Amino acid sequence: MSLPFEGIRVVEAAQMVAGPLAGMVMAEQGADVIKVELPDGVGDRMRFLGSRRGSMSAIYHGVNRGKRSVVLDSKHPEGVAALRRLIGTADVFVQNFRPGAADRLGIGADDVLAEHPRLVYVSVSGYGPTGPRAGERVYDYVIQAMSGMAAVQGRGGRPELARHVVIDKVTALTVSQAIAAALFQRERTGRGQHVELSMLDTGLWFFWPDGMMDRALQGDDVVDAPHFGDLAEVLATSDGHVTAVAMGGRTWPNLVAAFNPAWSDDPRYATARDREAHQRELAAELAAIVGAMTTDECLARMHANDIPGARVLTPDEVPLEPQVVHNDSLIVHDNGPVGTIREARPPVRFGGATREVPGPAPEAGEHTDEILSELGYDAEAIATLRDDGVLGPPGV
Repeated sequence: MSLPFEGIRVVEAAQMVAGPLAGMVMAEQGADVIKVELPDGVGDRMRFLGSRRGSMSAIYHGVNRGKRSVVLDSKHPEGVAALRRLIGTADVFVQNFRPGAADRLGIGADDVLAEHPRLVYVSVSGYGPTGPRAGERVYDYVIQAMSGMAAVQGRGGRPELARHVVIDKVTALTVSQAIAAALFQRERTGRGQHVELSMLDTGLWFFWPDGMMDRALQGDDVVDAPHFGDLAEVLATSDGHVTAVAMGGRTWPNLVAAFNPAWSDDPRYATARDREAHQRELAAELAAIVGAMTTDECLARMHANDIPGARVLTPDEVPLEPQVVHNDSLIVHDNGPVGTIREARPPVRFGGATREVPGPAPEAGEHTDEILSELGYDAEAIATLRDDGVLGPPGV
C-alpha cells in the first residue's frame, strides 16, 4: 500500500529539531524530503550534539532519517538560484530562519509564492515574525520558561525543565499537521499559501488546557481544584517506583479497596472536597502503604482493582517491557552511516501496512550531485558550482 504523501516533495531549510522533525514525519509518510545545508563543514549543528558515532549523532538521525541532503551556499548568488530552482520543484518549503532572513536571501514567502502559487511555504520561528523579541535566538528551554511550563513542572517552589525538547517536538508535530491541512486545502482550491507558526504560540497552545487550567477561568465564581499535575504521583516501593493516583476521583473506591479499606469510613476522605482539603495527609498515607510493598505486589493490587499505573522503568528496561515488545515499537538494525541503532518505528500504521523505518539520515551533501542533476544541472555546471564554493569543498 502506498503511503499518503508519496509524490509530495518537501524542501527543508531548517536546523535543530522543530523544523527537521516535521520534515521527518513527512518522510515517514512517504514524502521525498530534501534537506538543504550550508557548505561550512557542519551543516545542521545537530549532527554533532549528544551521543554520536563518527559525524552523526543519534538525535540528528532521529529527526532526519529518510531524507536526502543537498549542500548549497544560500549566501552565494548561484546558490540562491539553485535553491530557488529546487523550491520550484517542491510542494512544500519549510524554513526556520530568523524573521527577515529569508527575505534578505531572496527566498521570502511573498517572492516565492508569487512565482509558485501552488507551493505551501512554511515559516517556523521562535517568537513570531514581529514583536519585541522577534529577532532573538530561541531554544526549547526558553519557551518552557516563558510558557509557565517550568514553573508548573517544579515542586516546592523550584521551577524545573522537562528533560527533553518537548516544545521543539510539539512544534514539529503541529507543523506537519498544518502542512497536511494546507495540502488538503490546495486540493480544493488549487493554491498554496504561507503557513506561519511560532514555538511560543505552539508551546502556549499545547500547555494551556491542563497546565494553565487554574488560570483559564476568569471571574469570582470559579471553584478551585488541585492541579492535574498533582493528582498523579511517583511513589517509592520497597524495591522500585510506581506511578499511581494519589487522591483518586472516579477511582477512589478502587484506591480504597486496593490499599486501605479503612479510608471508606474516614471522615477526612468522605467526599472529593474532603480529600482535596486533606490531600497531603492522604498522599503521605498512600506513600507509606506503597513503600512497604514490593513493586510487583503494588502493581498486582492496582491492576486487580482497575487502577491505572505502571512500574517506573529505567531507560534500559524500556525495550524489554512486554507491551513494547508486543507492539514491535522498537527495532535494532544497521542503518547506514549511523551504524547499529535501536530506534522507534513510526507510530502510525496506514491501512494495516507494516510500519517501516525510513532509511538513514543523510550525510551532509550526500545527494548534492543527484539532486542538482534532477534540476537540470549537467556535470560541467555542477563542477563549476563546486569550484566556485557554492557546494562546499570537493567531495561535498
